[in-house]
Amino acid sequence: MTQPLDPVLADMAARWKAAGVPDLYEGCMGPGGGPTSRERARNIRAFLYPTPKLPTGGVENKTIDGPHGAIPIRIVWPAVGQPIATLVFFHGGGWVLGDIDSHWGHAVRLANNARSVVVSVDYRLAPEHRFPKAVDDAFAATQWANGQRSGLGGAQAPLAVAGDSAGGNLAAAVAVMCRDAGLTLKAQLLIYPAVMLAGKGLPELAYLGPNAEAVGKDPKASPMLTPTLKGVAPAIIGVGPYDFLYQDNLAYAAKLKADGAEVLLRDFPTLNHGFFSFTSISKDSEAASNQLCADLRALLER
Repeated sequence: MTQPLDPVLADMAARWKAAGVPDLYEGCMGPGGGPTSRERARNIRAFLYPTPKLPTGGVENKTIDGPHGAIPIRIVWPAVGQPIATLVFFHGGGWVLGDIDSHWGHAVRLANNARSVVVSVDYRLAPEHRFPKAVDDAFAATQWANGQRSGLGGAQAPLAVAGDSAGGNLAAAVAVMCRDAGLTLKAQLLIYPAVMLAGKGLPELAYLGPNAEAVGKDPKASPMLTPTLKGVAPAIIGVGPYDFLYQDNLAYAAKLKADGAEVLLRDFPTLNHGFFSFTSISKDSEAASNQLCADLRALLER
């Protein structure tokens, strides 16, 4: 690591520790643990890194059918200009936290900067809903968006997927599922994605269940274990060296390249996990997030 962590992010971590707030996932496996962890996460976001204020285009909330029941989605149009694509977005939060409200800023930034109609997916969360429900919801939403493109980004405009952290895991898995189903994606934007689930951390245990080690070997849970990534949509991966998923991200980029898939790896030297959420407080995070959006737009326009 040749550059220090962004001082703003280091200060945020220090303030979090000084406040004595437990880890976001602490107790998530107990009775009522999921809702408790989600409320804790909402409070932390409001206190340390509030949602940025961005210009907004049209917004529509609706539900669509999925294999496990109704799936809420939020459709966000760019604030300015005609869209060039439809982008299905999966929020992060360790498969336990987050929703379309917590990642509202992500969806708006992507809509505006990548000039896309963003379909933000409120997939089912663990531990109430374990693997494969989240990825099943994600794939169902992508199939729905593909069938509705004429009313979204345009009938002839490309379709892409994106996600951060656990949402990046879902986007990577969905990209493989789309390849296997013959559904063409123009791009996959993977923002510090979780690509190899060891089944040891609380979020993984909540998502994968009591047989986490075995379940984590399913490529739909761990895209790194996909036999070959040949033929998947071109990938953009964004990560920083202070991210606990850094080495996994480098390994996934290497696997994509080795398997003959197109990949652009963006390594942001001062950033850690979650930077796409920190744009309202960190200039480095904002610049990195905008760069990834620009990369996606360039790929969609190609």
